[in-house]
Amino acid sequence: MYRFYSLFIFVFFLSLSCFTQNDNVKALEFYTAGMENYNATNYEMAIADFTKAIQENEKFVEAYFQRGCAKHYSDNYTGAVDDFTIAIDLRPNSEVFYKQRGSSKTMLKDYKGAIEDCNMAIEIKNDYDKAFALRGILKIELGDVDGCNDLMMAGKYGYVNANIFIKKYCK
Repeated sequence: MYRFYSLFIFVFFLSLSCFTQNDNVKALEFYTAGMENYNATNYEMAIADFTKAIQENEKFVEAYFQRGCAKHYSDNYTGAVDDFTIAIDLRPNSEVFYKQRGSSKTMLKDYKGAIEDCNMAIEIKNDYDKAFALRGILKIELGDVDGCNDLMMAGKYGYVNANIFIKKYCK
């Protein structure tokens, strides 16, 4: 009887797993199509594909993130911020999600919000060169000379354009 019960539980969870995987297969197909369109700079088509992936799997964090990137490059910065926020809610320890949301907030001229996102990105990954670079430029834009220190940190951690910005902003 115990063997039968154990076998029943095993088969039940195996079938549940397969059902979930089939749903994820559709989501992954839409996501893959979205990435192909994104890489071909067909951002509107990519957004549609990522949306379908999300409809198949509402927890598909990468689809939210990539849709946010496609919206950013389509100049829909508010929509990008919304998608990055969902991605952050689903995976709060991703420095890249915070930095990307900061980039979209920058385009909306929400410099203080963008700096807060850069702060979070750097808190998660203390050598994140791109977050230091963005935060440095934003600080300088707001009149804070400490932005030059951030640009120097960006260069220290490998940001290749750091010297260009240092020469331009930090005299």
